[in-house]
Amino acid sequence: MSDERQSSGPSMMATCVIAILGLINLGRGSLHLFLPDSGAGVIAGLDLGAGRAAIVSLLAAVGVGQLGMALVDFTAVFFQRALVRPLLFVHTLMEAGAVFLLFYWKPLPTAVPGQWGALAGFIVLGLITAIEISRAPAHAKT
Repeated sequence: MSDERQSSGPSMMATCVIAILGLINLGRGSLHLFLPDSGAGVIAGLDLGAGRAAIVSLLAAVGVGQLGMALVDFTAVFFQRALVRPLLFVHTLMEAGAVFLLFYWKPLPTAVPGQWGALAGFIVLGLITAIEISRAPAHAKT
C-alpha cells in the first residue's frame, strides 16, 4: 500500500518545480511590489511618461498576486503535496495565457523580459506537466 501511495503522489521533479516557481514568484512579486517603479522602467525599460502612476500601481498589484501564488506554491511543497500536480496545470495555463497576451492579444510596445520568461516557462512547464501526466498510475488516469 505504501508503494502505491508513494507512486501515486507527485514526483520529486514536480515538487521541485513547484518549489522553484514559488521562489520565482517570491522574487518577482517582491520586485513588482517594492521597487519604486515596480520594475517597469529599471527592469523592462518601459517609458512610464504620463501613465507612470497607473503602470506602477498595476505592476504592484501583479506583485501582490505573485506573492500570493508563492504562498500557495510553498503550501503545496511543504504541507499539501497533493496540490503539486494541480498546481503544475495551473502554472502551465497561466504561462500559456501570458504568452497569448504578451505576444498576440495585447502586446507591449517594446519587448520585456517577462514575455520571454513566459514563453520559456510555458515550454518547460508544458514538458514537465506532460512527463508528470505520463507517470501517473493507470488507475489515476481513468
